[in-house]
Amino acid sequence: MGYLIPPSFRTSTPLWIAVLIVIKWTGKGLSCPSKCSCEQKAVNCSMKALDKVPGSIPLTTRELILSDNKLVTLPVLEMSYLNELVYLDCSHNLLEMGLDFTFPGIVKLTYLDLSFNKLSFVTPYTFSQLNKLLLLNLSSNPKLVEVKDKAFDSNPLLRFVDMSDCGLTYVGGELFKDLHNLRSLRLKGNPWNCDCSFLEFCNWMKKADVVYPDSEEMTCNKPELLKGLTLNVAETKLHYLCLVHLDFQDFVFLGLMAICIFFGGTLVAWLVGLATVIYYHPVMKVDEELDEEEYRMI
Repeated sequence: MGYLIPPSFRTSTPLWIAVLIVIKWTGKGLSCPSKCSCEQKAVNCSMKALDKVPGSIPLTTRELILSDNKLVTLPVLEMSYLNELVYLDCSHNLLEMGLDFTFPGIVKLTYLDLSFNKLSFVTPYTFSQLNKLLLLNLSSNPKLVEVKDKAFDSNPLLRFVDMSDCGLTYVGGELFKDLHNLRSLRLKGNPWNCDCSFLEFCNWMKKADVVYPDSEEMTCNKPELLKGLTLNVAETKLHYLCLVHLDFQDFVFLGLMAICIFFGGTLVAWLVGLATVIYYHPVMKVDEELDEEEYRMI
């Protein structure tokens, strides 16, 4: 004898499937990862020796701490579901970001800490989906050697940026130009190459309404002439070394050159005039004698 299935259940099977899916996602949205601690909408998974991001992070999480683990990558798709996340700490991991890396599109994220990792590059695509970002910490990434121009064009709300203690030798003058909300910038501990191409960025630093909390530690590593000088002092030196600059001696030299040219030109003109007179005067005299002889013959 088989089991009797009520007709009402058979006719509402799609509804039951939908209910089961909702229950599953609700459970996922409310559960806490086994190795993490959860309190209200904050999830702390720090110092758990994790080599990958837990897959059961509640979807309503607003603060996620993944610091002090062994993470090498971040799951782009899974983390993009965390639509309520505003605070993310991924510091002290092994994260790497190549030229083609794009950070997960966490639409409400405002605080991002990627310090003490193995980042190498920051491109216009790296944070292109984080247009609500206010604070970005990239400090203590010694392999970070290049931040490309327009890297932060998709983050117009940025107010605090920390790129201290990295491997940066150069940044372009256009990098922060359009970040009108930027208020604090840390750049100490980088081996800056203060050559003429660095002058544009130094000019921006001088004019921008930005605070540099560690300005006395922002120093040049190259060239040898400017090594150890702060970027503020180096900017003045670079103006002198890289742009056309005339001292008093230069004006004196130019004045003497002008006088020499004037008198030289006058002398040449006088000599040319004298030679012309000497050359043409005998010819005119011979012509006059011929005219007198012709007159007498007549």
